Amino acid sequence: MPVPGGCVLATLTDLAADEVEALGVRCAGPLPAGVWLALPGGSVVPVTAPRPTVPDASGATDGLGRPRTVPAPVPYTQHTYPGLSPRSRAVPTEDGFAVLNPPRAAGPVPWLPGGVLDGRNSIEFVYKKVPLAITGALQVQPAKDPYRAVVGGLLTFAFGGGTSGKRGLYGMGTGAVVFPRADTDASLFGFAVLGAEPGIGIPAFRLRGIAAGLGWNSRLRTPDVGDLATFPFLQALDDPAAIGGDETDPVGILTTLTGGSNPWITARQGELWVTAGIAFTIGELIDGSAMALVQTGSDLTIALLGKAGTSFPKSGDKKYARIDAGLQLVIKPNSGELTLATVLDPSSFVIDENCKLRGGVGLKIWFGDHPNAGDFVFSAGGYNSKYKTPAHYPQLPRIGFDWSLGGKVTITGNAYFALTSRAAMAGGDLDVRYKAGIIKAWCTATVDVLIEWNPFYFDLGMSLSIGVEGSVKVLFVRITVRIEVGVSLNIWGPPTGGTARVKVWFISFTIDFGKSRSRSGDKELNWSETRRMLPEPGARARLRPGDGLITEGDTNNPGRGDWLVKASGFTFGTDTQVPLTRIELATPESDEVINGRSFGIHPMRVTGLSVRQRIQVTLEGKRVDLTKWKSVPQYTALPPQLWDDSGAPEHGQGLEKHLTGVTLTSPDTDYGTSTGYIGEESFKFDPIRPDGVAPLSTDDRPLIPGATRPGGVVGRIAATVDTPGRREARSKVHTLMNTLGLTTGGAQTDLPGYAETVTSLFTAEPLLIAAGATHAPEGEI
Repeated sequence: MPVPGGCVLATLTDLAADEVEALGVRCAGPLPAGVWLALPGGSVVPVTAPRPTVPDASGATDGLGRPRTVPAPVPYTQHTYPGLSPRSRAVPTEDGFAVLNPPRAAGPVPWLPGGVLDGRNSIEFVYKKVPLAITGALQVQPAKDPYRAVVGGLLTFAFGGGTSGKRGLYGMGTGAVVFPRADTDASLFGFAVLGAEPGIGIPAFRLRGIAAGLGWNSRLRTPDVGDLATFPFLQALDDPAAIGGDETDPVGILTTLTGGSNPWITARQGELWVTAGIAFTIGELIDGSAMALVQTGSDLTIALLGKAGTSFPKSGDKKYARIDAGLQLVIKPNSGELTLATVLDPSSFVIDENCKLRGGVGLKIWFGDHPNAGDFVFSAGGYNSKYKTPAHYPQLPRIGFDWSLGGKVTITGNAYFALTSRAAMAGGDLDVRYKAGIIKAWCTATVDVLIEWNPFYFDLGMSLSIGVEGSVKVLFVRITVRIEVGVSLNIWGPPTGGTARVKVWFISFTIDFGKSRSRSGDKELNWSETRRMLPEPGARARLRPGDGLITEGDTNNPGRGDWLVKASGFTFGTDTQVPLTRIELATPESDEVINGRSFGIHPMRVTGLSVRQRIQVTLEGKRVDLTKWKSVPQYTALPPQLWDDSGAPEHGQGLEKHLTGVTLTSPDTDYGTSTGYIGEESFKFDPIRPDGVAPLSTDDRPLIPGATRPGGVVGRIAATVDTPGRREARSKVHTLMNTLGLTTGGAQTDLPGYAETVTSLFTAEPLLIAAGATHAPEGEI
């Protein structure tokens, strides 16, 4: 029966070679009874139907903790076809045949599907031979443009004895290849983890698992600190089954990683990621896992992700404390961002399992070319409610606890501290509540402190409240009595003012004192106060030499004195810590202008300022035309808290950079086409040795060969003139000359300056004559 890629032959008896040929099937010998797939290359492969599986009678589980399955017992005859591996099989599928271990003569036909890549069909892997068990599946499924299909899956394995699946070695590996439609490179990723229970090592440090992953033309989403608990690759270090979340199907696990509105892995051209991690136990007390990640591409990312936990006591049913925390360290050197954060997991508790702990601590710094460069924030538990938190600051949960004592008493506590580039704040609250039947009681206390500088402002708030409430039903009327005693105090400034509020049962009153509250940050600074915030005078504007500098007139201050530069070219630049609105490059006629943008002095609430910088270069008293020089403007993100031009009390987001300088490079050297006029004075000190007879006749021949220009001589001089061997040789010559009473004229053994400037000293490759030559070759004049 013809099928895609060959034909299927079923025979109840053995067939001789001539009988097989009579059927139109080419093979090298007799064919035993059975069902065979004849391939185009002349090979035949036995066909077996997919064997059903049944649960393992031993109760063993695979690396994902699922019950293992084994092939169901079915009649099976081992084929003995000559020259064919016993492991060769043609497995029928809905779309064709999958040939396992195909013969070489078969050619490239290991799989012959003809259907649509719809993701409904897969190949299942089941292997069990003590002590190794492998299970998994491979599937083809659709993908989004510009990719046409995804082929991937997951394999789990267990190696070792025991029936629980948690002894010996266990692990998993997942991966996928994404195929493009056209003009796009394929994308692929792979991740594998290997674990061991109870681990390998000594009690002080025990290694429980290792993992590694790689993605090409692929992007791995870096998890936020709050997502560490659900990051599948980190979870897999402790539990391979966790990589799929709630999924238990290997193909479903692949969908979990690459599907959804915000997948962990996406195909991305030109990007590469590499990750590696370990799971460990320290001192039999702390269980942790850590993973390093490097993500290249448009935004280079270097990250260290981890989580750790401990409980007390370590063993036993009753636990008095459990601490689990996630750690995130992310550096983005190209965009200029550093993040360090840790957050407690909701499973953390102390004293009692109902006393839940929570909170997060984070540090974020912006630098380089980031729009918020110069800004930073350190926060433990978030920020003061009166502080207008910028959108780019990390959001962290309050540090605190929630404790429910038998359902009648609940205690809640919160605390926070934050330090930013313009403010510091701290505070907390404690809330104790009691409820039993018709009686309610409570006690609350809060403290909040906010201090801002440039301009200076403070806001302090404290409160304490104690109350009780009872409810009683008289006939058909319910009467509620509520008694509360509380005080609160708020102080702010400058100008200093505040309010005090007292509440006793149903009576309450407020006392105001000092000045009324003004909006935080409304105070303006004067120039003397603002000037202290600026860099030192020497750092506000600098002139910096670049390539081509030989010596400086003043080594302690390169901005002063003359510069000795190379004739081959020179680069210098200017930079400031103050925004520039205009840079003027002086020329013999009209100046060339580089424009920046206006700015303000935010603490003074002054806007629309401008600063001009003019650059002029002179050579021997004459102005150099800077229009012929290459100019590269320099733009830098400066702190918006200082230079924002909005004039509002709350500074802008610093989304634009300021002009802060320019780099200038001299034009290429013009050596000309002539050496110029050479007069008699240039030759009068050049004696001729030995003395000759003048005038020369046509019969006289030169005493030395003609000079040649082999090329590469200048480069060789630069590479060898100041090597250690040449220095040692020159030192020996100088020693010998001193012994003979000859002066060296101050010659040095080290020639670093000559080696550096030799390319400028020679305007062309020199003419050379072979050493030792005494006459010119025949026919050469």
